[in-house]
Amino acid sequence: MRVMTFNIQHCLDYKNDIIDIGLFADSIKAVDPDICGLNEVRGEGPLDGYTDQTNALGDALGYNRYFAEAIKVGGTSPYGNAFVTKYPIKSAQTLAVPDPVFRFDIGKYESRCILKAVVDVAGREVLVLVCHMGLALGERKNAVREICKIVDSTDMPLVLMGDFNAVPDSNELKPLFERLSDTDSFAAEKGKHTFPSYKPNIKIDYIFYKNLKCKSVQTVEKVISDHFPIVAEFELL
Repeated sequence: MRVMTFNIQHCLDYKNDIIDIGLFADSIKAVDPDICGLNEVRGEGPLDGYTDQTNALGDALGYNRYFAEAIKVGGTSPYGNAFVTKYPIKSAQTLAVPDPVFRFDIGKYESRCILKAVVDVAGREVLVLVCHMGLALGERKNAVREICKIVDSTDMPLVLMGDFNAVPDSNELKPLFERLSDTDSFAAEKGKHTFPSYKPNIKIDYIFYKNLKCKSVQTVEKVISDHFPIVAEFELL
């Protein structure tokens, strides 16, 4: 089972500064993932450039798909997370991350969500979680808290992926490292930087897992979005 996580920055070709859904579909196709989690995805809305990117990518790839709306930009145009997959989707839902009540830390606040789906992998159910954590510490803490509730409630094979906006030794990520395995431990070079793609100097993108066997992982070092994708191979236990 090949899993990919990719912050696509609304399919913006970073080099040419234009939205190019075909470029991103081709980039995903080249990796040939069975499951691909996506961050910063636009939905159809009246604002310029807001089209149904999830279905466009799904159609181009021939994959099943689900879009999880986090916010409406300008109050009208959807934006959030998504995933595309070769596997049948048995269920999918969008879980809102509670907004911080107190906003003492410095950062840009934006409502966030967790995409939660179950896919059928050769008759086995696998739980897929996709998230894009906030720039503000309070948002990330709330996201981690909600994810931990999900993780603690199931023994199902599970993958968690996305842009966490936090480095591996961040205190707010400790509960995830305590509960889940990080694919980075299988990387030839640990802590490979994923952002910004044109001059990477930080790792903020991850694939975590539970009740699966990780066989390999790599960071795809190509400047397409402003993030590098990560791809991991898993085996069902």
